[in-house]
Amino acid sequence: MRLSWRKVWPAIAIVAAVQTAVLGWMIGERVALLKSGREIVLPIVPVDPRSLFRGDYVRLTYEVTRVPGRLIEGEVGAGEPLYVTIERQPEGGYAPVAVSRERPGLAGADQAVLQGRLAFGRRQGGQDLMLRYGIESYFVPEGSGLELEKMARDQKLAAIIAVDPNGKSAIKGLMVDGRLVYEEPLF
Repeated sequence: MRLSWRKVWPAIAIVAAVQTAVLGWMIGERVALLKSGREIVLPIVPVDPRSLFRGDYVRLTYEVTRVPGRLIEGEVGAGEPLYVTIERQPEGGYAPVAVSRERPGLAGADQAVLQGRLAFGRRQGGQDLMLRYGIESYFVPEGSGLELEKMARDQKLAAIIAVDPNGKSAIKGLMVDGRLVYEEPLF
C-alpha cells in the first residue's frame, strides 16, 4: 500500500497548525497574565544554582511557601492542587490566612489567592504544608546570581508577582530595596 503525497500533506499541515495554535495559546496566556494580572510583592530568599542550558538562575523561596497545616482539614497528597489566600501584613509582605481545595470567591483588597501544589510527600494532621506556585526560579544575567543571593540574605530582595483571578501566578520582576532591577519581558 502506497500513500500519495496529496493525502499526506494535508495531514502534516493540520498537525503543524494544531502545534502552532497550542504554542500561541501558551504564549498568549503568559503575556495576558503578566500584562493584566494583579501585582503583589513577596520578599524572597534565593539560592544561586546554574542551569547548563539557560545560564544563571535564582531559586526563590517565599514566606508563603510554608503554609500552616491548621488552615486545611484532612490529608493532602503530593502534587494536589490547593488555593492559598494570602493577606498583606502590616510590617510588609504577605502571610497565608486560608487554604482550600476549591478556588475561593473574591479576595479582599489586601488579599490575593495563589494556586499551588503540595511540594512532596503526604501531609496528615496539623503538619505544615510546603507548596510550590510555579514562581520558584528566575533566570538572571550570568554572574549576577551570587550578588542576588547576598542581597536576599540582607533582606533587600523581593519579587513582583502577577496573579490572575484563577490563582495562576508569574514573576513579573525582581526588586532590590524597593527598586525594580529585573523585569520579565512580555516576549
